[in-house]
Amino acid sequence: MSELDPLRFTEHKDELPELNRTADTGGLERLAHRLLGRIPEAVTDRAAASASLRDLGFVLASLERHGTDHRTVPGAEEALLKLGALADEVPRDSVYTYSLRNPEDRLRTFTGIAEEVLFIAEVRRAGTALRPAVDHLMAALPLPVRDPLLVEHLTAATEAFKVFAHALLTVKRNITPEVFSTGMRPYFPPMTVGGTVLYAPGGAQMTPLLVDMAVLRPEPDDPRHAWYEQYLDENLLYLPAAYRAAGDTIMASRPLLPRLLDETPDGTTVAVWDRLRLLMREILHFRLPHLQLARANMRIRPDGSLGSGGYTTDSLDHLVELTTERHQRLADAFAAAPPLDHATAPRR
Repeated sequence: MSELDPLRFTEHKDELPELNRTADTGGLERLAHRLLGRIPEAVTDRAAASASLRDLGFVLASLERHGTDHRTVPGAEEALLKLGALADEVPRDSVYTYSLRNPEDRLRTFTGIAEEVLFIAEVRRAGTALRPAVDHLMAALPLPVRDPLLVEHLTAATEAFKVFAHALLTVKRNITPEVFSTGMRPYFPPMTVGGTVLYAPGGAQMTPLLVDMAVLRPEPDDPRHAWYEQYLDENLLYLPAAYRAAGDTIMASRPLLPRLLDETPDGTTVAVWDRLRLLMREILHFRLPHLQLARANMRIRPDGSLGSGGYTTDSLDHLVELTTERHQRLADAFAAAPPLDHATAPRR
């Protein structure tokens, strides 16, 4: 979908950062009117609607950033609702429209600064890597512990997640909290569309959500189950339709880590646990720096500020606690099990 340009926004992609630099709300409103006028003729299917949510979203979020409610632009809210229904997605921009559907050769940005260009590229790289990770974990969910394909799928998922975790580290090393929080974060405002507050592109909307669901989500007897169910309810709606369907499939099976820990430890089980432990390490290699990054940004924002996904760092604290506890359970089981036969163990 990234190559589609039904609203001919490429003509205006270099104009938008200048309008934002000067806080020219009049110019932004005129640009919004142009795009809205092109929708009836140009948008007739799901793909075009998704591309239009991307480009209209850039303009309307810019207006919101500069203090103008998008609902004051005639036809804007109605257009978002129509596009969202046609695309079968939330009726505003999302992390998918902002990054994965943002064409590399005709990049849309709010600011044009190098850090935003890098941010979009790394979020795109991360999101692209996560799709095979999710696919392999879904394939692993129903497999018995002695199926040799189980190790293969866990290995492939781990390699894909490494790419995702590395992308976050690239962002952490190259974009300071000051640049992100003051130069970029204001362009990710919440927007009320059709009476519902919808949050801007954020990490909670990305497919690590599906990885967590497949591997380590709390089960009904876990005290964190109610909190996690609410967290899913708040974030699954931002996923594209295909990912929401994947989420339904994942929820029909037990998560991998507790299921596999129920297996009697023998050579095969321990080899699978070893491979799962490597995946959990990569998840922590993402989750811990992500929490550090979020805290660093929150420290320089006013008290009570929320991330772009509508959360304080409390939700990340819960996810880190959950991931760390699951990792420790796996490590304890591994330590108590018979020694792994390295002649038959999967290669690292």
